[in-house]
Amino acid sequence: MATTHGILIALSSKRLALLESDPETLEDVVEARHEDAIPGLLDLKTYWETLDMIMSGRGRDEVLGDALLARSGKALAVDTAFEQARVLSPQRVAEVAAKLADLSLATFKERAQQLGKAKDMDQLLALYKQIQALYAEAAKSKQSMLALLV
Repeated sequence: MATTHGILIALSSKRLALLESDPETLEDVVEARHEDAIPGLLDLKTYWETLDMIMSGRGRDEVLGDALLARSGKALAVDTAFEQARVLSPQRVAEVAAKLADLSLATFKERAQQLGKAKDMDQLLALYKQIQALYAEAAKSKQSMLALLV
């Protein structure tokens, strides 16, 4: 079994409409992430599950539980091989951004150490800061957020 990557993509209303009307676009974007930097796309690599545990206790915190997996989001109506493709509304993105801003680096580090992830701390912190920035920018621009596993 291949290792699963978590991916977040900030979506303007135009970008969301394009993905819904042409599902192959999503596959193209996901594949292209290896060659080019794609604005608004964050590849969490295989750290998504650990980050989810640290940030939300695997969904126990309902708001932060949406940050990486969009648990309460709407399923993206595309016929793809993705395990999960869910979209958060701009309103929910703003809620997640606010809650992420409240989760201090000290609390994040403490939770990571409790999970025995001290050796991955630098990578986890770097990704956490990128997640915070992605959500803050998406909230500011009133964008949706797509979360998927590939």
